[in-house]
Amino acid sequence: MPESDQSTLVVLTMGKEAFVRANAVLQMTLMIRKTSQAPVELLFIGPGVEILRSNQKNSPQFAQQLDMLRAEGVRIAVCEVSLESLGLTQDQMFEAETVRGGVEVATRLGSGWHVLTF
Repeated sequence: MPESDQSTLVVLTMGKEAFVRANAVLQMTLMIRKTSQAPVELLFIGPGVEILRSNQKNSPQFAQQLDMLRAEGVRIAVCEVSLESLGLTQDQMFEAETVRGGVEVATRLGSGWHVLTF
């Protein structure tokens, strides 16, 4: 499989109600990173921010996956507007850079990145 030099932003909008699908997106993001020479970023937005909650049943599995993504150089970000709208605070979450999700998506699209939304 040829390596890609196209930067990719993966946007996760589904929350904990879609655990199996969210898990698949994290695994796919890892594979994109392993087969790409370009930057890969993962953005949690809307209900997707729930995946980053550190106090849920599946937290250990998500923590392990997030650590693997970070080890491969994937930038992990969470939308601050989504956190606020769900009444969540950064101290309830796994480590992630807090950003304005819409601005991140618009910036990446304007820079020619692939943006994959799940």
